[in-house]
Amino acid sequence: MVFRHISANGGKTKRLKMKTVLLTIALMFGVELASGQSAEDFFNTAANQYVFSKEKLALTTIDQGLSMYPGNKPLVQLKEKILKDKKKKNQNQNQNQNKQQNKDQQKQNKDKQEKKDQQQKDQQQKQEQQKKADEQKDKQDQKQNQQAAQDQEKKDQQDKKNQMPPKSREEKLKELNMSEEKARMILEAMRNNEIQYLQQMKRKATKKPDSGKPDW
Repeated sequence: MVFRHISANGGKTKRLKMKTVLLTIALMFGVELASGQSAEDFFNTAANQYVFSKEKLALTTIDQGLSMYPGNKPLVQLKEKILKDKKKKNQNQNQNQNKQQNKDQQKQNKDKQEKKDQQQKDQQQKQEQQKKADEQKDKQDQKQNQQAAQDQEKKDQQDKKNQMPPKSREEKLKELNMSEEKARMILEAMRNNEIQYLQQMKRKATKKPDSGKPDW
C-alpha cells in the first residue's frame, strides 16, 4: 500500500520517503538475519574479518555473538587472541617507533658532535694561523728594531766623530805606528826629491835645441 502511494504521487519528497522505508525494511531484515546466526557463524565471520586485518570489525562481530551467546568459548578465545595480537602489534609499533626515534636521536647527536668537532678544528686552525701571523709580525718588528738600532748606532758614532776635535800630530803618527823622527826623515827625503826634480826640469828648459833636429 505504501509503494502504491509513492508510485501514484511521484516527486522528490515521495522518493525520499520510499528510500527511508526501504532502508527500514533492510535493517529489519538484517536484524532477523543476525538473530538467526549461530555462535559458529559469528566465529567464522569474525575470523574471516580478522584474517583480512579488520580487527576492529572482527571485535564488533564477536561482541555481537557474545551478546547472543554469552561465554561462548571459541568466541572468547578468538577475542583474547585478537586483543593479544593487537597489543603485541601496538608494542611492536611502539618499539619500532622508539627504535626510529633513538636512531634519529643518535643521528642528531652524531651530526651535532661532527659539527662541534669541525667547529673546534676550524677554531684551532684559525688560532694556529693567527699565531703564525703574530710570530711573523714579531720577527718583522724585531728585525726593524734591530736595523733601527744599528742605524742609530752608526749615526751616533758619526755624530760623535764629527764632534771630536782634530787629531794632533802625535795621535796621527801613533795611528800610523810611526815615530816623529822617522816622519821627519821621510818628509826631508821627499823634499830633497822634489828639489832634485825641479832642478832637472830647469836644466832641460835652458838647454838649446839642436838645429838639425825638428823642434818637437
